[in-house]
Amino acid sequence: MHAAFNIPITTSALHSAYSRLQHEHSHLRRRDLAAALDCSEAELIDAQLDCRRLRLQEDFPQLIEQLHQLGYIMTLTRNEAAVHERKGRFPHAHIHRPIGLVMADDHKIDLRILLNHWHQGFAVAEPIKDGVRYSLQFFDVHGVAIQKIFLQPDSNLQAYFTLLEQFRAEDQDSPLHFKPQAHGAEDTPDTRIDTPALIHDWQNMTDVHQFFGMLKKHGVSRQQALRLAGPTWAQAFAPERLETLLTQAAKQALPLMCFVGNTGNIQIHSGPVKHIKPLGPWLNVLDPEFNLHLQMERISTAWLVRKPSRDGIITSLELYLANGDIAVQFFGVRTEGSPENPDWRRLAESLLQSERACA
Repeated sequence: MHAAFNIPITTSALHSAYSRLQHEHSHLRRRDLAAALDCSEAELIDAQLDCRRLRLQEDFPQLIEQLHQLGYIMTLTRNEAAVHERKGRFPHAHIHRPIGLVMADDHKIDLRILLNHWHQGFAVAEPIKDGVRYSLQFFDVHGVAIQKIFLQPDSNLQAYFTLLEQFRAEDQDSPLHFKPQAHGAEDTPDTRIDTPALIHDWQNMTDVHQFFGMLKKHGVSRQQALRLAGPTWAQAFAPERLETLLTQAAKQALPLMCFVGNTGNIQIHSGPVKHIKPLGPWLNVLDPEFNLHLQMERISTAWLVRKPSRDGIITSLELYLANGDIAVQFFGVRTEGSPENPDWRRLAESLLQSERACA
């Protein structure tokens, strides 16, 4: 292991509790172990439990702009129900707060970075069967993972260590502090929403990116808006039907866009999917350069959504957690200024056939 990770380990009660829990539940990942221990994943990394770490400076825009030096990597973004893994060459990027756009020419690495939510970064070294796995991992103020970048066999390892020297934080020892996660605000009662005005603004959108502003204007959550807009614009479907859609998309080699995000990052796959593999509670896409893992038992509702634009109706599929957070979105691949692929629209609309039959 590289000398950069020779940071002294201070043992604590957390180490003992972690060891006992891991012995009893060896299959749990660090995120789940943290939840069981009532702490954050970032705290486990900082305590160097099953890993070694190096704290990084909070100069995140400058660090991101240097990540192209790593070459071929895997970037991972997740939330409570979805894990999105994409391999490719990290592109040159120019980051301007509060939002950073990172898009490779081949679209393999495609990120929307919300820098106001980035709080703590680590370089992490983890012993694995074949040696050491090196990564960069970034967390929000609650210690929840925003983005992780894992080196691959073809990555530039020397560039990684050079970045560690450049962005190493001066303080490696003082206790870190993370805030408890707050519960989301409750929806405004439907009776206080001007539903006709909401529908009027919805049907007069000219760009799908106007959707968030519309929600803010009317003081509604995403799911509340879907419900109030009515079946012309949004219809619920059974979440388990997503497996059928992905399987059909794979058979048709139909290119999709898959968005998975959290408070600090949105990661996008654009292209076909090939290998759809359900396994226990997980629905997986297992392709050479794109993996998606959906924990379907954590999906509460699923919606087909239609948004007007200058290019016609844009159809998306949106899956939600019980707390109202969006877990994953799917669109058809299209270029700006062109209508959406009719094959995508037909496939998406086919999810509603069984719903209509039961109505």
